[in-house]
Amino acid sequence: MSVFQSIYNKINSSLFSINNGYIPIAKNGFWKYRKEPAFSLHKTAEIFQKIKGKTIVEIGTGLHGNLSGNSILVWLEETSAERIIAIDLNPESIDELRKYVQKDSRLELVVADGNNYLKEYDTFIDLLYLDYWTPDKSGELPGTGRAESYLNTYINTKSKLSKSSMILIDDTDHIHPWKHTLIVPEARKDGFKVIFTGRQTLLKR
Repeated sequence: MSVFQSIYNKINSSLFSINNGYIPIAKNGFWKYRKEPAFSLHKTAEIFQKIKGKTIVEIGTGLHGNLSGNSILVWLEETSAERIIAIDLNPESIDELRKYVQKDSRLELVVADGNNYLKEYDTFIDLLYLDYWTPDKSGELPGTGRAESYLNTYINTKSKLSKSSMILIDDTDHIHPWKHTLIVPEARKDGFKVIFTGRQTLLKR
């Protein structure tokens, strides 16, 4: 089988699945035909510009290639945000971004637990981007830890989100429970609307 034929078969299979009302799930829990987040990130940056956003807070950061989208680079290159805060527990992930601080003073690097950081945070946020990892407790259904932690992040942050703010959640193309399971319905109760979903989910009010 040629490379072209192999690619064609994958695309055809994917379209057949979607057109027939189901999306195959791979063994790792994600959609079998997984998209890169580039479109989602660019679209979010575009909307951020339209609402004249000033502050972006990203929890779970670093440069991890196309599959992760390298979101910080999108915020730096495609938005006029006045402040971009990148938070991660892993110092190595923060170090990956250090060279960009020298080029763009808007970028602030923080080694911390995002939820703890946000409890003390006292400025309005226009875009909250969530892409961090939380382990599950022993015996819990896989993904429960992430679902509960993302909900806690929203609870800790909602009073600090601006009136026209957005919440972008990564890896929402996964079976429940996962990052989006609890935070999305809770945010919708508070007036957020789902703009798009799939590889990532964007909420806006």
